[in-house]
Amino acid sequence: MIGIIGGSGLYDGIEGIDGKEKIEKTEYGDVKVFIGDNFAFVSRHSNPPKPPHRVNYHANIMAFRELNVKNIVAISTVGSLKDNIKPGSFLLPANLLDFTNRVWTYHDNELYHVNMYEPFCKELREKINEKLSIPVGGTYATMKGPQFETAAEANMLRILGADIVGMTVAPEAKLAKELNLCYQPICIVVNYVDGKTSHKENLKVMKELNEQLKKLIQELSNFA
Repeated sequence: MIGIIGGSGLYDGIEGIDGKEKIEKTEYGDVKVFIGDNFAFVSRHSNPPKPPHRVNYHANIMAFRELNVKNIVAISTVGSLKDNIKPGSFLLPANLLDFTNRVWTYHDNELYHVNMYEPFCKELREKINEKLSIPVGGTYATMKGPQFETAAEANMLRILGADIVGMTVAPEAKLAKELNLCYQPICIVVNYVDGKTSHKENLKVMKELNEQLKKLIQELSNFA
């Protein structure tokens, strides 16, 4: 069974797929999960959607562990920091920068360190690349949000080697790593990081990509 995390606009991607909803209770909160034959789907932002800084990442990731899911694919919208990574494209990043300025752990009351040298799952990344032909590579920078980046922040990220930027992957990757779960984001580029970036424009691009995203979720649902 594979776990799929969908963003705020992706829940209808499971339409037409056989399955049922259930509430998975965890010590961090309840999570609504849609379960099919070979997959478990969680809407990252819930419904009505919560902003990224209020998502219950601890509960979402723990729900997969409680369901005995070993592999998690997270669909995440991002902004592009490079001219050659165009809006509308898909990417499988290989590394991570975290600027959320928060601690993401299940070990608040004990001394525990997990190795984050490779934050994402190479085996899962290669499998997705092979089956879905999504390009591999690049570094994802996670910013706190919910605001977009300033020009100075965007320049800083480029200097540090970031290729794309979003608000959700670092907490998921770190928590999944602590639970020894295989986690890989699929990033959907919706804008260039520039003075024209807006929430309205991003929603417009997501709507234009809606059919591709539905197809992606349906393909992943058969990724046993």
